[in-house]
Amino acid sequence: MQKTILIRYKPHAGQLEFHMCPARFRVLDCGRRWGKTIAGANELIRQMWTQGPNIVGFAVAPTYWHTKRQWTEFFNFCPAELIKEIHRSDRHVILKGNRNIWFKSADNPDSLRSQGVKVLWVDEGAQIAEEAWTLALRPALMDEKGIAFFTGTPRGHNWYFRLWTRGQDPSQMEYKSWNFPSASNPYLDPAEIAAFARDMPELAYRQEVLAEFLEDVGSVFRGVDCMVQGSFQPFERHKQYVMGADLAKLEDFTVLCVLDMDGHLCAFDRFSQLDWVFQRKRIVQLAERYNARLLIDSTGVGDPVCDELYRENVRVDGYKFTNATKKDLIENLSIMIENQQLTIPQVPELINELKLYGYKTTPSRNVQYGAPEGYHDDTVIALALAAWQLKRAPPPGRGAVMPY
Repeated sequence: MQKTILIRYKPHAGQLEFHMCPARFRVLDCGRRWGKTIAGANELIRQMWTQGPNIVGFAVAPTYWHTKRQWTEFFNFCPAELIKEIHRSDRHVILKGNRNIWFKSADNPDSLRSQGVKVLWVDEGAQIAEEAWTLALRPALMDEKGIAFFTGTPRGHNWYFRLWTRGQDPSQMEYKSWNFPSASNPYLDPAEIAAFARDMPELAYRQEVLAEFLEDVGSVFRGVDCMVQGSFQPFERHKQYVMGADLAKLEDFTVLCVLDMDGHLCAFDRFSQLDWVFQRKRIVQLAERYNARLLIDSTGVGDPVCDELYRENVRVDGYKFTNATKKDLIENLSIMIENQQLTIPQVPELINELKLYGYKTTPSRNVQYGAPEGYHDDTVIALALAAWQLKRAPPPGRGAVMPY
């Protein structure tokens, strides 16, 4: 029977919630002086002891100086009875049971390549190059099906933000993320926060103290947080409604968005891994419930889908996607959001996809819109298809395909 080890650490409520979460990948986004590095060090100790003997753990930070903080906090809390050997020259600790921990900086991502990492702690991940995670650290977890947890303060909409958004999506069962401002640390004097923030610019204050992921220059949609208002609304006879649907492709989701003519999102549905028969039934039911005019992607297989829905008496039309028409659709949505013409309830999947959605310029200088690689944009497209109809007159009848 494994001996119980006492760690002299009293976590506050936010830290305790982080420690108790069983998700494989956890992202702790915090303001300065919240206690994130202390929480990370204690979680490293706990996981290295509970995951079993003969394992490897990594503690990774942006620079050698950052790893020194990890090293210091680790030894501030690690009980001496757990330690077998300390190799200070290369920051390598061996705990009893052949539990090896390496403290590494991410200056050179190639140095992070390894096999069989069971426990990974990344501190200040927003300051680490994406390739360190995607090409070195994430593959190192595969052999042992290792766990990873991240502690840090935000810095724009980079890979760390994208990882954090996965933890906000209920469908991403292996991920969990939190956002804690500095003031949520009960051990921190409010006067200290005020002194720290007094001479800071507003944007710096919001990032460093409130722990906000601020929209950067590459964002397509500005003002997403301002559009989050109200709740879902039932059908009202005196209102008209429009609906956008993005149909699942391979591992994507089918997403349905219903807007009233004031631009409020009244209904939202998102599902995957359903046969088309059941998908069609849910689409038809929602369209009938709101007597909504439906616009879907009619590119390729979308045309017969339109025909099937039309036979179900749905007022449906198709939208042909090309680079040019997608650009029109997304830019229309962007303008409507920036002009505060749309409002949505608190829907984490939609909010996060809107914030992640970006663009890139091709070698031929064309602009291409889309979600970052490995992420979804289904909710964005469904909302854009619904919003496209708001400023346009209803089509005269079945067969109108928008735009040309």
